[in-house]
Amino acid sequence: MSTTFLDYNAQIKNLKKQNLIIDNESTSIEILSKISYYGLINGYKNVFKDPVTNKYITGTTFNDIYQMYLYDAALREIFLKYILIVERHIKSSISYHFSELYGNGMADYQNFSNYDFGNHKTQVQKLFQKINNKISGKNASPQIKYHLSLYHDVPIWVLMTDLTLGETATIYRFLKGTCKTAVCNDFHHIGRADLGKMLILLTKSRNICAHGNRLFNLHTGDSILDCVAHKKLRISQTKGLYLHGKSDLFAVVISLKYLLDITTFRSFYYELKKVIKKYSPPNTILQEMGFPSNWMSILRIKVY
Repeated sequence: MSTTFLDYNAQIKNLKKQNLIIDNESTSIEILSKISYYGLINGYKNVFKDPVTNKYITGTTFNDIYQMYLYDAALREIFLKYILIVERHIKSSISYHFSELYGNGMADYQNFSNYDFGNHKTQVQKLFQKINNKISGKNASPQIKYHLSLYHDVPIWVLMTDLTLGETATIYRFLKGTCKTAVCNDFHHIGRADLGKMLILLTKSRNICAHGNRLFNLHTGDSILDCVAHKKLRISQTKGLYLHGKSDLFAVVISLKYLLDITTFRSFYYELKKVIKKYSPPNTILQEMGFPSNWMSILRIKVY
């Protein structure tokens, strides 16, 4: 579809020209009006197009694309729900252990000596600037304004409620080893580097979910480290490198396996399984998600 404006009838006509079956035009127009051509068609058309002809595979219907959209939306809802649980836990853990070791006030969490930044002091300075904006900026949250007004200070556990997961991941990255280890111990004694990589992946996934972008074909430039889950699931390798579960959606599943408690992960697993069963995506979609054929074994394997 070009950048030229097309009304809904013209959009339908354009789709028909591309070999897409539209059984009910009025229903299709109603769906387009709620989601937009870009959000629905541009978002999911490649799943159903012939790469040679650039037309829809014979027999593809408008409803096929809509069901793919609904499937992805259901995935976003589930993944966001459980990533937020990890987010709350990591914020609580960092707040507790940082306060225990260094203090909880503004002067403490904006003190360079309480971090291990090596050659990355500039990045810590940028983090401090963001923190200052959240505290003294015109859009400061009510809880921050309250503590400033009453106590002339904002404890770290209050600040944490205003930080994004990405900003929290940055704080974790530059924590000193003792504090990092204490945080990792709250997550089944996961390795310090493992947790850092997983937080980066979860941050990107969370943002995709929150903004309603495509999730099923997630492929980030950041990979989680090789771990026991990859080995126990016997994920395929090429030249010693795992082909799945590194920077795709299944890598997020693996991360949640490590970072959620057993009961919560079980709930996540069954919700995910229910959605996959409901929409029955073809194996090609599951493969694009990075899911190995034995992905359901993730529930019973032990990783810590």
